[in-house]
Amino acid sequence: MPANKLPICVRCNKPVEENIAQYDVHEKMHWLCFHLEYEHDGDPDISCNDPSCPWWHIEVYKSKLKELGLNPEEIIDKAIDERWTF
Repeated sequence: MPANKLPICVRCNKPVEENIAQYDVHEKMHWLCFHLEYEHDGDPDISCNDPSCPWWHIEVYKSKLKELGLNPEEIIDKAIDERWTF
């Protein structure tokens, strides 16, 4: 779909590109905007009790990496270097 035809999120006013099929289900928002608006309790920068919360998923991944003896911050730093080093 051309960028100028994409639906606009009513929460952040940016085009919805990824989950267009769920646009109406999510009250004309991105899934994350919908989650933060209606499902997320408390500070948006802290995980909530919703099992689909992306912050909670990140905590799970970090915990598992540590359990495997890996440093999550080093992994992120390496990924940043790989993605943005030309």
